[in-house]
Amino acid sequence: TLIDVTPAPCPESALIELYQGEAWQQARGLADDAVRLGFDVHLRVASAGLGLREANSKAPAYAATFAGGHPDTVAAVGPDSKSWWKALLELQGSGSLAETAGKTVLLVLSESYARAMEDDLHALAERGGDLLLIGGAKTIHGLPRLPADMGLRRHLGGTASSITLRMARRWLASRRTPNLYSDTNAARWDKWAASVSELERYDRSPASDAELRKMIKPLKAADPTLSATRALRVLRDSGVACEQKRFAELFRSTGMTG
Repeated sequence: TLIDVTPAPCPESALIELYQGEAWQQARGLADDAVRLGFDVHLRVASAGLGLREANSKAPAYAATFAGGHPDTVAAVGPDSKSWWKALLELQGSGSLAETAGKTVLLVLSESYARAMEDDLHALAERGGDLLLIGGAKTIHGLPRLPADMGLRRHLGGTASSITLRMARRWLASRRTPNLYSDTNAARWDKWAASVSELERYDRSPASDAELRKMIKPLKAADPTLSATRALRVLRDSGVACEQKRFAELFRSTGMTG
């Protein structure tokens, strides 16, 4: 008897469809905003599993992140993450920012991803262009940067993970010069941000695992498509305190019945 044990190929999806959550809704919105404002948009994804890719390129589902404290974290330490990113850029379909990006580049990066991509960001800054980094880890000469500002979240709305994308959308809409970045736009932004920024204060109570599961079940029953991120935001808004990694594990292990 001959049994064919060749594994079936993993189904592939466009990256923009593979990624979910509120932050990626904002990423799509940012791309749409840029198109309406007259930019020729090429949306790229910085992936800890794939490198730098076009958002409409296809890949199988995977789990990898530079963010610390997750089960799927890869190379969270600075030097290791830089080496990992450098290796990813050698993959077929990937490429460095300086080689693949146009002359006008808006980057929206978390601190952990910016640290992994630091050498790539330096190379882009040296190449030059009309550049702006929103978020990131530190200022790089030749690459104007707008640090993440959680004081704007009450005004811009959304989750903490999407604040830089919401800042990017506001920046595009509030420009008074045709180019992406200018000192004039930066001065106007600083004045506006200072007028609306509000320090967030939390008055939340911790909950046990059992209590959290009791809260999660009805949320899942009411919305089977609910993500852990949105569920945590609902509970935090109701005054419940819980660390994100712990909540994600409880969310995955909690069913809708029983």
